[in-house]
Amino acid sequence: MFAERVDVAYTLVSDATGDRVLLVRNKDTWSLPGGRREGGETLAEAAVRETKEEAGVVVEAGPVIHVSERIDAAVHDVFTVFRAELLSGEPTADRLDKDVSAAAWVAVDEASALMPWYPDGVAALLAAAGACYSTARA
Repeated sequence: MFAERVDVAYTLVSDATGDRVLLVRNKDTWSLPGGRREGGETLAEAAVRETKEEAGVVVEAGPVIHVSERIDAAVHDVFTVFRAELLSGEPTADRLDKDVSAAAWVAVDEASALMPWYPDGVAALLAAAGACYSTARA
């Protein structure tokens, strides 16, 4: 039997100085804003929607800068991180997503310590050139 595949899309949003990134607090961990792709949604659309729901800001998704996977007996998660540009709003955990208790700008070094699953740290994500991303609907 194959594990269920779950697509998860995140955004990496930096402030105007590039010294801080937007993080959200989910239960007991901090992460980039993002979540599960819903049916009929592209990964980029999911990343934008989840960022609005979790952090209260509107972003535009840019290039893909990181892809990783986690596989266990029940679930095969595929995580995609998009660089994103902040279009409007101030970070807030206004309870659109009940699992998010905080949204905040966090210094890059601190963000790396809070999210050790990015092997080269958040600074490397910010420096990544990114890969082209496109969607075709039939």
